[in-house]
Amino acid sequence: MKSIIKSSITDSPRDLSKGEKDNFSIEPFENGLTKFINNSNTPITIALQGEWGSGKTSLMNSLNENLSKGNESKYHSIWLNTWEYALMKDAQSTLMDIITGLIQETSKIANIEESKTSKLLNTLWSGIKDTSKVVAKNTLNKAVDGAGTVIDSFSSRGKSTISEVRTELEKIIEECIEKDNKQGFIFFIDDLDRIDPPVAVQLLELLKNIFTLKNCVFVLAIDYDVVIKGLEPKFGKLSELNEREFRSFFDKIIQVPFSMPVSRYKTDEFLKESLLSIDYIDEKTAKNEDLIIKFSEISNLSVGKNPRALKRLMNSLSLISCINSTKETSEENEQLNNELELLVNFALVSIQIAYPPVYRLLSLHSGFNNWNESVAIQMNLKSLDQHSIDKLNQSEEFDEDWEKVLFRLCENDHYLKKRALNISRLLNSLKISILENGEDIENLIGSVISLSSVTNLEAFDKPIVDYHKGNFLKHLRYLLINELKIILPETASKINTQGKRVQSNAYIKFSEKDWGHWIKLHSHPYEGGIRLIITTDKWVAPVNNSQSIQVSIKDAGFESEFIALNEEYKKFYFKTSKF
Repeated sequence: MKSIIKSSITDSPRDLSKGEKDNFSIEPFENGLTKFINNSNTPITIALQGEWGSGKTSLMNSLNENLSKGNESKYHSIWLNTWEYALMKDAQSTLMDIITGLIQETSKIANIEESKTSKLLNTLWSGIKDTSKVVAKNTLNKAVDGAGTVIDSFSSRGKSTISEVRTELEKIIEECIEKDNKQGFIFFIDDLDRIDPPVAVQLLELLKNIFTLKNCVFVLAIDYDVVIKGLEPKFGKLSELNEREFRSFFDKIIQVPFSMPVSRYKTDEFLKESLLSIDYIDEKTAKNEDLIIKFSEISNLSVGKNPRALKRLMNSLSLISCINSTKETSEENEQLNNELELLVNFALVSIQIAYPPVYRLLSLHSGFNNWNESVAIQMNLKSLDQHSIDKLNQSEEFDEDWEKVLFRLCENDHYLKKRALNISRLLNSLKISILENGEDIENLIGSVISLSSVTNLEAFDKPIVDYHKGNFLKHLRYLLINELKIILPETASKINTQGKRVQSNAYIKFSEKDWGHWIKLHSHPYEGGIRLIITTDKWVAPVNNSQSIQVSIKDAGFESEFIALNEEYKKFYFKTSKF
């Protein structure tokens, strides 16, 4: 039976119990952490640190499978998703429910009677009843000095009951692991970076004071930035002056920090297999190692190696392909015709996801290598002073005029500003690939970008015109050939169509033999209309290779004719999309 090609890639964490593949070569880190935990003294708390979507849950799934599944496992495990407890609840209820859930799950594994568990919980919450009120008040009013901390508010009675509960829990766990011949309990606390930061900090403090127990291992999935935000009500905004206080709190809670090794993820194989699975490339294209490396380079410079961002990129590419392949047309669908167009589309969708303002500028001015002061003025970009210009001229990534426009665009956005170097390198890599294949940047980008516009989330002042390029160009070519035969009677017998297929380009030849003398018609959406580009095999030979075509035309004495022709051409502008 022929395998069915799926149109999307799921964003669910890797499940080792189902034999799911290690897509990013993280297995050595999984095995190292497993070995470390198996040989650790307890109590110990390990933090898996990483940004949203970096694979923390997948890693915890693997650790859970390695450490607590099977007859030879050394640990009883408890998995707690804090986000589920936080849904539709206030801070106080969230904290109480999470701690209650942990105690109930521990008691259930230890086969403790429900009445005994209830008594334990009543002891805990009745003893810190006043504390809970303070916590709720501080959570609602973070402006209060010292807000966001639980322990600072504990009454002496609260501290006493926590000690009683901790002693009882330690006894329950010790008797359980002795009976079951286990090494201890391991608690997996997931999605701390999805709940309100001050609540996450309070939860960390409660876990530290209630569950710092012998034979217990805590594995937390957390983003350090969440801890920072949660501590701001107590310490103020992070600065060089108070950075040590933030770090001291984190060190007090976490004994072993483990940063997700995103930069070391091997994405080439994942990209190739994903692009194959969504039918973006075929088996033959997948064997082009240079192309796969270029795909990887583009993704690294845009969405990065974050697994969730890569999967989003794959799904966007798949959606674009599905939409464009099902458009109703009289002949051929608008598709990517070759590896270069596949690469350009991949880059544009990557830019669309990672750098929306850059994508917007590309949609308005696709010939990025010709960005100039006129483009900068249109985008309301701040001018550069001479010192900045001199400094940029010394940088390989920003020494050209178009690169300076890019730099000015990035200066307007905090996120882009930090990634300006990557954006410049990405566009320069794209520029090299296009020019090496003998293509025009403006024509190719303008043609391909219309295919990716369906997944763009940014609102434009003018909608991008949706039209069938092939039908439009074929009809226009038919009209032009008839008109040219009238205007050029001496050449009329030689004027004819060049080539059979018309998708992105239509050719008219002026010679009996193929590809003798020709003009190429190319179009793409532009500012709510359609821009037509006409190129020919006839070029003006400059006196020296460094001067522009405008200078060459002036030297040849055709400047006035060129200006008049250019002005006339600007009026040639389509406002409909009926073709």
